[in-house]
Amino acid sequence: MRKSFTFIMMFSVLIIGVLAGCSGDSEEAGSNNGEEMNNENMEPEDFEGTLDIWTFFGGVEGMAESFEEKYPNVDVNVEVFPGDQYQTKLMTAIQSRTDVPDIFDLERSYMGKFINQEFVANLSDMGADELVEGQVEYVKELGTGENGDVRAISDHSSPGAFWYHRDLAKEYLGTDDPQEISEMVSSWDKIIELGQKVYEESDGEVNLLSHYGDVFNTEKQHQEQWVQDGKLVVDPAWKDIFNNMKQIRENNVDAKLGYFSGGWGDALNEGGVIMFAMPAWGGFMIDNEDGKAEGKYGIAKTPSGYYEGGTYRSIYEGSDNKQLAYEFVRYISSEEWQNKNLEETGNMPALTSVYEENLDSYTHEFFGEQKILEQYYDLVQDVPAHEAGENNNDISTLFYDAASSAIDGGQSYEQAIEKFKKSVANGYPEIEIE
Repeated sequence: MRKSFTFIMMFSVLIIGVLAGCSGDSEEAGSNNGEEMNNENMEPEDFEGTLDIWTFFGGVEGMAESFEEKYPNVDVNVEVFPGDQYQTKLMTAIQSRTDVPDIFDLERSYMGKFINQEFVANLSDMGADELVEGQVEYVKELGTGENGDVRAISDHSSPGAFWYHRDLAKEYLGTDDPQEISEMVSSWDKIIELGQKVYEESDGEVNLLSHYGDVFNTEKQHQEQWVQDGKLVVDPAWKDIFNNMKQIRENNVDAKLGYFSGGWGDALNEGGVIMFAMPAWGGFMIDNEDGKAEGKYGIAKTPSGYYEGGTYRSIYEGSDNKQLAYEFVRYISSEEWQNKNLEETGNMPALTSVYEENLDSYTHEFFGEQKILEQYYDLVQDVPAHEAGENNNDISTLFYDAASSAIDGGQSYEQAIEKFKKSVANGYPEIEIE
């Protein structure tokens, strides 16, 4: 298997005009002419050839190795590009129709710009509706195109939860039991009250949360989509989010440590903050040298279910290798792969059946004997199912920027919304704003 470049977790915004230029026409080479692949009637040994995959995520190399083990007559070439170069590299190849991979990965933050383009194969025509039938609803919907067809498939879900330091929880919350703590933080009102108590009892040395951004991250997927019929829609619930963020800051509930900042990472590993809203895939940020993180953390539910990130796979419409590409997608959609991936990497599955199979048995070294899928499964089912949306993720970021600027500057929600609308107007002049 060929490997190249180094994975860097950075993302850039692709110029929409490039996408428009590529959507005008697509190649017919390798088209399945709307017929299902019927791959399920073939044995792994029946598949032969070489499959090319482009990604920004180094974990795809392990995925490819697992596929090659099962499919002995197939070679998978994985090209891993730096995240800040990936989109441009991919679109340049597609636009020039030169060395385009059979399969390309899409990250949640920008996939809405891609999946409805004509160069993305319609996976429903190949039989993919059956593959996603048992997926977590939000995972399935994100990969669905505007016409209801499957255009991209993920092998995982990315639920978030509160990761908490067990020692600090015992000292300041009186328990480290996940169920009891989940109840203590089941609403933002409870969190604000509890956070005040922690700050006072620790003489200002310990905070309950790292940053008020946890409110935004856990609630942002529960609002109406920002753009409907070409108009900007501001869900009234955004005011509650703003007010909770503001109260957390004013009442010393948070430690003012920005997400992924150096101070945030220190608190995550060393203490000073009790809990952090974290995605399930966040274990790479934990320092476990000599096993010092074993049993150190617990998982508690956030007030609302949420997810963060996610990687999807699409097949190039012009590929001559669609049947083999579809078999790769079919493999990663299987219980076999998702069970293996859960065990080896800790990535949460996309299939509800894999969650249910492991609810009473799966543990992870960071969390001791806690059956962490119990919390994650409840939370992931609480995530609303929305289409990826071309601009929704970016507009949410504009809201957060305006809200955080207003809170830090002592301004009101109305002032934040005014600034937010100006940012949307500047970035998206085609959107009608009242």
